[in-house]
Formats: sequence, structure tokens, C-alpha cells
Amino acid sequence: MHREFKRLLENATGESDHVIAVNVDIRGFSAFCREVESADVAVFIKKVYKKLIDDYFQGAEFFKPTGDGLLIIIPYEEQILEYAAANAVTTCLNAVKDFPSFCADDRMINFKVPQKLGIGLSRGVACRLTSEGKTLDYSGRILNLASRLMDLARPSGIVFDAGFGIELVPNELMGLFSKDSVRLRGIAEEHPIEIYYTKDYTRIPTSLKEPLEKITWRRVFKKEKLKNFRHIGAVLYPLPSEPEDPKRIGVKIHFPMVIEGKRRKGEKFRVDFPDFEYRMEVGKPQVGIKADPLVKVLEKHNVKDAWEFTIEIAYPEKSTSPDGGNAAKHC
Repeated sequence: MHREFKRLLENATGESDHVIAVNVDIRGFSAFCREVESADVAVFIKKVYKKLIDDYFQGAEFFKPTGDGLLIIIPYEEQILEYAAANAVTTCLNAVKDFPSFCADDRMINFKVPQKLGIGLSRGVACRLTSEGKTLDYSGRILNLASRLMDLARPSGIVFDAGFGIELVPNELMGLFSKDSVRLRGIAEEHPIEIYYTKDYTRIPTSLKEPLEKITWRRVFKKEKLKNFRHIGAVLYPLPSEPEDPKRIGVKIHFPMVIEGKRRKGEKFRVDFPDFEYRMEVGKPQVGIKADPLVKVLEKHNVKDAWEFTIEIAYPEKSTSPDGGNAAKHC
């Protein structure tokens, strides 16, 4: 698959399409991955993907796994906009309602699985990367917006912006949604945007109605191999600047996806990793990644010693930054 993708990129071009972007997230997936074996994770995520694609979003043109969910693209033209939008909202509502029973009768699922979905919806023009009649990817503001709206759909439910068009929602479903205004980083920081959300499933934090903090987020990415973490206590990563608030540091691990014992090249899982600590060494900020918990997470997901994975460290950056190094130190 990855070889064909590389070949198709040689002659790929961009086209503008009107699409509905549906960003689906399985709530509690990271915790689920820590509690069950990787083979069971693979069985569950495969079942969920197939259920969403085969039973709910049959009319979609493009699907992209996100590790803990699915990005779904539904193209539309003016003549079918009303139908496409109404059908997307109805389908999303059904998926949220039915999700707890997705695996209820599956004999392979004899373990506890996540029970909630969060979905963000947006529509507009997106860039489609295409080659030889095949869609390779989509990009654009509305995809970012769908992702941010999905993050608001907690603990579950659906969130869409006013630009999607509340008038396109079937009349019998109007009463399921409430209206609010929020600020979204990178989307609507100065002026809030109007959103609609499922009032029975979703709780919008009041903090999103206030002006956003003027904070620059810094992300550090480090490529590693599992073998480098064996027989050590921790790995220290110097940060290029000092965090504004060390309590807001977050660490994620990106690693190859293994389904039914086979590595899916080009597809990755992304999980939160809480086993780290922040420290200052001779005035230099550093994050220490605890090796043993990391090894256990990767082994549970069948990551091999020679495979490359990525550690992502994100933190709010102080306006005045000290000089920092980039090399990792093993200790």
C-alpha cells in the first residue's frame, strides 16, 4: 500500500471539492489500549471501522483511520446539499446512539470495550489530493474545524458549527440540539463562533466562552526504537524552551499499527503516555520518559525492537525561552 502511495504521489494534483467532514473519535480508547492486549485492540478497532463504513457511512467517498477514530469525507454538490447534510446528521446521531451495541453480539469481543463516540461535523471546500483517479488525502480548514469540534463533543455526542447550517437538520431532530458560542484555538481565537451540540450527550465547558490565553504551544518529536529503552531507567529529552506551566506538558507515543499480527505500514496508533516527569537540570528544562512503562505499552501492541516510533512532547511555551538542546540522553 505504501509503495503504491509513493508512486501515485509523483503525479498527484490538488482539486477543490465541496465536502462534509465527519471526525469520529472513540472516547476512552487510550485507556482501553492500556488495559487489554494489542490483539484484542486490533479486533475491536477493526470491528468498529467496518461497522461505521458498511452500516452507517456507505455513501462516503474517503475514509482515513486516526488511530482512535475515523475521518470520513462525504462529497456534495448544490443539488444534493440538503439531502447530504440531513443524512450526515441523522447517521451521526444513529452511530452515537448505537455505539454501545456495536460489538454486543460479536463472539470475538469477550472483554470490556469503550461505550461512547464523539463526532465533529463541518462542511465547505477542501483540497483533494488525487492521482490516476484515486483520492490520496484531503486537507483544509474544514478538516481542522471538524477535528476541533469533535474534541468538544464530550463525554460524547455531536458538535457542528453554524456554518454547517442548522436549517439543513431535519425538523424532527432540531430539538435534540442546543446552541452556544465558543472560542477555538487556531480557528476562532479573537471572536467566538456559534456551534450546535447534542444537549443530551454533550457538555460544553464554560471556559471556552472566555478569551483564550495567549500561549504558544511547542511540540518536540523524537524518533526512537524500542531496543534503546531496554535495561535503562529513563530517557531524558532536553526541551528547546521552558514551559509556562509544567503541569500542562503532555506526551504521546506514535507507533506502527498491527492488525491480526501484520504491520500496517503508513498507519499508526497514537496513545497518551502519562509516565514521565519534568525537571530542571543546570537551568535546562528536560522531560524524562520512564523506560519500563513505555516498553510495556509497545510490547502490548506488538511493536518490534527494530521498528521506529515517535515520542511527541507538547507544552505551553514561556515567552522568554532559554537555549535548549535537541539530543536525547539515556540514563
